Amino acid sequence: MFQRRRDLPLAGDPASRFVPGIIGIMVFLSVLVLATTLVLGNAIERWRLSYSVQMTVEVPPSATGHGAVGRVIEILDATPGVVEARPLSDENVAELLAPWIGRDLDIDQLPLPVLVDIRLERPGAIDAEALQSALDREVPGVRVDDGRRWLDPVRATARALQMIAGLILIFIAAGAIATIVFMTRTGLAVHRDTIGILHQVGAQDSYIARQFQTQALRLALYGGVPGLVVAALCIVLIGRLAGQLEAPLLPELALGAHGWIALVLVPVTAAAIAMATARLTVLATLARLP
Repeated sequence: MFQRRRDLPLAGDPASRFVPGIIGIMVFLSVLVLATTLVLGNAIERWRLSYSVQMTVEVPPSATGHGAVGRVIEILDATPGVVEARPLSDENVAELLAPWIGRDLDIDQLPLPVLVDIRLERPGAIDAEALQSALDREVPGVRVDDGRRWLDPVRATARALQMIAGLILIFIAAGAIATIVFMTRTGLAVHRDTIGILHQVGAQDSYIARQFQTQALRLALYGGVPGLVVAALCIVLIGRLAGQLEAPLLPELALGAHGWIALVLVPVTAAAIAMATARLTVLATLARLP
């Protein structure tokens, strides 16, 4: 495509010199924003799957010395939909609390509740409120936690961030379109006389538009591919740094194959938008000429 005959010397236009840099910056920002959106989406799905088949029962310290834990286990084992119910050991509890209180503190000195981990046979197999009522009748003070208490606000926040990221992508796309429109109109003005001569020898508007769209495609790829490479390096670096953090609630910065394919398509999409914008701009402008 780039080797086709070009009657318009568009490569030397002043407006074309800064377009690759602008497109590269826009692609760089778009890739980072899209990667953030994909990471949030993956985290939401993992949290949903994790807590859809798991529940936790907290037996208060005041009741643990009266056989309450054994009674809770009996009730859970007899509840339809429960695959397994087991109390967490002190080592498990210490591992859960380590990110917040460290590993040097003796948890035996803390008045901690006994945690009973429940595994369900399918999502929604048990009504948490009904289970709470059944356990309250036998062991007052027991609390059933199905994860919604903290998961719902986290999911709502993640959804809001995804919407904001979507708006940012729209603004970036609008900026790219405005840049291509400006470049194309500038080129039309600079080469107005040459375009007039081409019309006189029989060149159609589509022929002229094809040269502008090829130029826009070339510039978009020249800027978009380096922008993608720099953004990908930043994502890999951030992922490695985040992997060294001990933050259990931090979403895993793993995009997967589908995520990386989506990121690779960003400069391709930018090039397609640039090409279509240049063509439509040329055709609309030439249609208004006498």
